Amino acid sequence: MKHESLLIVFASLALFSSCGLAPFEEGENLIKPEQTNLQEESSMFEKDEQNKIFTFETNDTKYLGAKGWTLWTVPNVNTSESFNPVAVEVIKESGRTEAGFGLVFCEQKIERKPFMLAVLINANGYYTVGKVSDGVFCHINDGWKNSNFINKGYGIKNTIYVAYDTGTRNFILKINGYEITSFTMSEQISFKNSKSGFAVVIAHNEIFPGKPVRVTFENK
Repeated sequence: MKHESLLIVFASLALFSSCGLAPFEEGENLIKPEQTNLQEESSMFEKDEQNKIFTFETNDTKYLGAKGWTLWTVPNVNTSESFNPVAVEVIKESGRTEAGFGLVFCEQKIERKPFMLAVLINANGYYTVGKVSDGVFCHINDGWKNSNFINKGYGIKNTIYVAYDTGTRNFILKINGYEITSFTMSEQISFKNSKSGFAVVIAHNEIFPGKPVRVTFENK
C-alpha cells in the first residue's frame, strides 16, 4: 500500500509560521491551519454526558477575516506510560469543504515549550500530519495529500486512528481501517499524562451567519 504524507494542527493562542511554505499546495485550494489564528476553545465543543461525542458548531462572524481560525480542545488524557491508540469517528456536516478537521494528540510541554501532533482531513479527500513546537508548525513529510480512502462530502463518516509501534518507534496512521502512513519523531515525547482531542479549521471565507461550520467527533 502506498504510504502518503500529512499535516497537523496545534495552537498557542496566536499565529504561527509555516517553515517557509507557500500559502496553498500547487493547484489546490487548501486552508492551511498554520496560517490561521489558533486558539484552544473547549467551550465550543459541546459534549454529551459520557464525554464520548463532541459537537462543534459556530456561525459567529467574528471568526471571519483574512486568515481564518483553527480551534481545538484536548479533553482526553493518556494515563499509561505507553501510548494508548487514539481514534475518532468524525463527520463534517457543514462549512467549507477545503477546511480541515481531525485529531490532535501528544499535547504536552517539551523543555517547557508547547508541543502537539495532529492529523487533519478535509471533506474533499485530503489529509495531512504535522507537529507544532513552541508555536511553530512544520509538516511531517510532504504536507497535504489526496487519499482514495477518505470518504468525501457532508454528513459522511470517517474514522481516524493513530497507534504507536514500540519496536520501530513509529506512529501509524489509519483512515477508515487503511494504513496511510507512518512517521517518527526526534523529540523526547512523554506519553503519560499527554492529552488528545479534536481540531476544527474555520476558513476565512465561510458563509456566516447563513451557513455554520458544524463537525461532530465521537471517541472510539
